[in-house]
Amino acid sequence: MKPEIKPYLALALIIILVDQLTKIYINANYTVGHSRQILGDFLNFTFVYNTGGAFGLNFGSFWFYTILSTFAIVVILVYFFKTPDKQKIAKLCLAVVAGGAIGNIIDRMVHGRVIDFIDVNIPDIIIPSFSFLSFTFPGFELYRWYIFNIADAAITVGLIGFIIYLFLQDKFDPKIITENPATP
Repeated sequence: MKPEIKPYLALALIIILVDQLTKIYINANYTVGHSRQILGDFLNFTFVYNTGGAFGLNFGSFWFYTILSTFAIVVILVYFFKTPDKQKIAKLCLAVVAGGAIGNIIDRMVHGRVIDFIDVNIPDIIIPSFSFLSFTFPGFELYRWYIFNIADAAITVGLIGFIIYLFLQDKFDPKIITENPATP
């Protein structure tokens, strides 16, 4: 194993470990549907099982999400190993996403579904129904965020970081920085 990979592997393993340990704690100390306030009404731990995908979307069976997750992990790892070592931010973000994705696939294999428990109260989002160009939007209301877990948070943060990196990679590329030094 190349030494450059070890810090990223360690990060992914830490995410998997923290994710699994928190889920073991929740599974041992809560019953499904049980909720406990952690920070007032802002943050609760609420034990739920998620048989679907992100944001509680459910488009298919256990096998659909297991195969989709496995395929995503393979794509992430292939992209990780094809990314040049100098693109440290990209590799960091991909390692974070991989750690989260592996954490959730472990749940699917062990429990047949994903354990979610982080329940955050957000400002209410209310978009009333409206029509535009002969299209009627039915409206949308969200009073609490979708319950998630450490793995979900890692996937989200890693993907957002990676997307930002893709848009700003010219600013992060060491070759460009050394070729265009700032003049005092």
